[in-house]
Amino acid sequence: SSGINAEYGVGTMTAGAVSKLYWNDISMLMLGTFMMAQAVESCGLHRRIALGILSLLGRSEALLLLGTILVTWKQSMFLSNTATTAMMLPIIGAIIDSLRQIQFEIEHGTEMGGTSREELAKRDDPGFTWFCKGLILAIPYGASMGGIATLTGTPPNLVFASVFITEFENAPVVDYNKWISFAYPISFLIMIIGWHVLVLMYARQSYVELMKKFINLVIRKPTEETKNDIKWRKVNAEIRKRFRALGPMCFGEIVLIVVVVLLVLLWLLREPAGIEGWAQVHLNTITAEKPSVYGSGGTSKAYLNDSWTVVTLSLLLFIIPKENPFKAAGFLFAAPPGKKLHRSDKMLDMATVMSKTPWDVIVLLGGGYALASGCKESGLSAWLGKSFDFLKDQPSVVIALVISLLVAMLTEVASNTASTTLLMPILASISRELEMNPLYLMVVGTISASLAFCLPSATGPNALVFSFKEIKVIDMLRTGVFMNVLSVLIVVLGMSTWGSSILGIDGTFPDWANSTTTT
Repeated sequence: SSGINAEYGVGTMTAGAVSKLYWNDISMLMLGTFMMAQAVESCGLHRRIALGILSLLGRSEALLLLGTILVTWKQSMFLSNTATTAMMLPIIGAIIDSLRQIQFEIEHGTEMGGTSREELAKRDDPGFTWFCKGLILAIPYGASMGGIATLTGTPPNLVFASVFITEFENAPVVDYNKWISFAYPISFLIMIIGWHVLVLMYARQSYVELMKKFINLVIRKPTEETKNDIKWRKVNAEIRKRFRALGPMCFGEIVLIVVVVLLVLLWLLREPAGIEGWAQVHLNTITAEKPSVYGSGGTSKAYLNDSWTVVTLSLLLFIIPKENPFKAAGFLFAAPPGKKLHRSDKMLDMATVMSKTPWDVIVLLGGGYALASGCKESGLSAWLGKSFDFLKDQPSVVIALVISLLVAMLTEVASNTASTTLLMPILASISRELEMNPLYLMVVGTISASLAFCLPSATGPNALVFSFKEIKVIDMLRTGVFMNVLSVLIVVLGMSTWGSSILGIDGTFPDWANSTTTT
């Protein structure tokens, strides 16, 4: 504290101390992830993956719903939720148009001809319109669910990581490997439950038929083809046509797959459980070679963390070309004498990074660090934590359920990033007051901030789907209430079982939670 009179509202922290909080390794992790996502979008790999999975699963209403939510869920683990939604909406819009065309042909025995799509939309029967609502809602729901699975999947996860480090300097690091180990199963279960909610609300008859076909397949009983099967065979043919139109995979897509797989492997193997990871092995080697520089020991997280990995590989994309540089020569790795290399744009360029990186989100993340530190230094977090003293005698599961429901309701009316930024230091203080492991409540609160399924104002993906006239606020609210309640139960169940085991939460108040930092 600077000693300035507190009644003037200043003096909690110096300007220099606040400024340092606006950029750290978590900020670099977010920047590197954004750059990697921009490379994926620039080469169109995300579109190929989406159409590929939809071509496999687009064989009935129930399976198309599954394919839509599965594709969106998977891609939002690595792309931003909003970008994933923006990419999926035109694909699903085209599939809905194809469904209308095919339905017109079946009913009238002729092609659509000059009839406009707007006119066809007006003629939609209530059942088709109802199914379209569920299909469109599967996109923002899948995006929010997928962001939970990885540490870099959505900004609230990174806000948690940064505030946790700020609040508890001596605590064990929650890195990419640990996060995906416990959050991926939670995210997967929420996605499966979400599909069941959507299919039972918007395509119940198709779900019943799918179950009947599955049972007949198991007992080896033949199934007769229906009109609906014929229609969906045509829809699937249209999806496959669009997939084939993409052509063979280009050089850039192949390179990017290699880079992304390498990135995930480096994240997972940096500090795997039970053995020394590659980062610690490397640190031990250079420590032995240059003890005067690196000292006689240390931990790899101080030198080689998750942000170092993604930023290093992202920088390589500024060098690697989109097209095969040896294309004219007919070779991949070497050009014959006298042949000139083929030049092309690089996988990433600075103009793209500067224009497409959401710098406001990075600054907002930095503001979260500053807010967390300010709440701690001023004593606000401790004061708010004491107001939850009435929960002290309650079981940890009940406390987690209360926190999860409160956060899930708050994030419906405020952005999930802002909600997490505000709540993380408060949850840290509540954990101290209740003498609970801070990881338990902070992780529950973080994941619950992504359970925004009811209102368009909750997240960017929710707002984007209202570009479709079929969707009304009541549709999202009707479905979202069930999604929120079931998802909260899964989050609390996951954190109370395998999550606690993976994160080392044993029911006691850890020593590192008593540590304090000074400014």
